[in-house]
Amino acid sequence: MVLDTNKWKSVLLPREVYDQLHVVSKVEGRTLSGQLRLIFEFWVNENLSQKDRAFLLEEVENKRIEEGRPRPEFTV
Repeated sequence: MVLDTNKWKSVLLPREVYDQLHVVSKVEGRTLSGQLRLIFEFWVNENLSQKDRAFLLEEVENKRIEEGRPRPEFTV
């Protein structure tokens, strides 16, 4: 299997964080990536203003264009 690096990236986590994330994702019936996405979306909604969210999306779009990657299926 070849990893599509336009769609997926590896992330390093401390082992104790990984172990807890793994258990929580199993309990909640999600994949690790699904659990991380949920945590990130919650953090964005709780901590970023509308202006900050717009800036985040604009910067991510600029990075995507610079790297020549296709537009993702979803955004925050």
